[in-house]
Amino acid sequence: MADDVNGRENGTGELQIARELADIVPQLVDRLSRAKPGRIYRQALELLERPLLCHVLAMTGGNQLRAARVLGLNRNTLRKRCRELKLALPREPRPEARKGSSATLASPAARPT
Repeated sequence: MADDVNGRENGTGELQIARELADIVPQLVDRLSRAKPGRIYRQALELLERPLLCHVLAMTGGNQLRAARVLGLNRNTLRKRCRELKLALPREPRPEARKGSSATLASPAARPT
């Protein structure tokens, strides 16, 4: 059975999702146009993009590279969009100082008196 406009069956329910979104769009445009007319397009995209990015980052355990690949984005683009949307990105772990490293030896407690 054909699901999409090109007559192909996609098997993912995309047509149903598209219909549900199409039903919501008039309400969305009405509300956004009252709040900040002239910014409807950008605000509508942000309303979808914010939870999308959050979900995919959570799904990948905060791994930005994996999230970017799932989304079909470059990792730097993902990071930029998260900054622009003021989304907190998980901090990348810093390498632990190795025992006996120069930083440890240079500390006041490690210096001979």
